[in-house]
Amino acid sequence: MALLASAAPAWSDDVPTAEDETLAYCLGVNRQLAERFRKMQLWGCGRGPDMQWCRDAKEAAPQAMRHREKLVIRFANTLAAKGLLDAERPEVRQKVNAAVDAGSADAQACFNDKGARDEAACERLQRCAAAEKLAG
Repeated sequence: MALLASAAPAWSDDVPTAEDETLAYCLGVNRQLAERFRKMQLWGCGRGPDMQWCRDAKEAAPQAMRHREKLVIRFANTLAAKGLLDAERPEVRQKVNAAVDAGSADAQACFNDKGARDEAACERLQRCAAAEKLAG
C-alpha cells in the first residue's frame, strides 16, 4: 500500500499555476493553428499572378501544420506529466480546459476567415513564444 502512495504524483493545492494555464492556453492556440494550416492545404488557388500569395501559403502549409502539431504534443505532454490532465481531478481539469478553450478562441479571433483581426487576441498569442521554451 505504501508503494502505491509513493507512486502517485504529488499535487499541490495551487494547481494549475499561472505557468500551467499559459501552457494550456498555448495548447489551444496551436491546436487551432494546426487545423487552420490543414485547411489551407485544401485551398483552390487560381493560376493568375495575383494569386501567387495563395499558392505560396498552400505550399508552406504542410510544414507549418507539422510544426504546430509537434507543439501541441509538447504542451500536452508537459501538462500530462504534471498530472493536470487527470480525470481524477475534475476541478483542475476544468481550469485547464478553460485555458485551452481561451487559446483556441484567441487564435480564431486573431486569424479569422473574414480578415477582421482582433488585435487584443493577437497580442495575447504572443505569450506562447516564451511558453514554447517551458514545454519539454
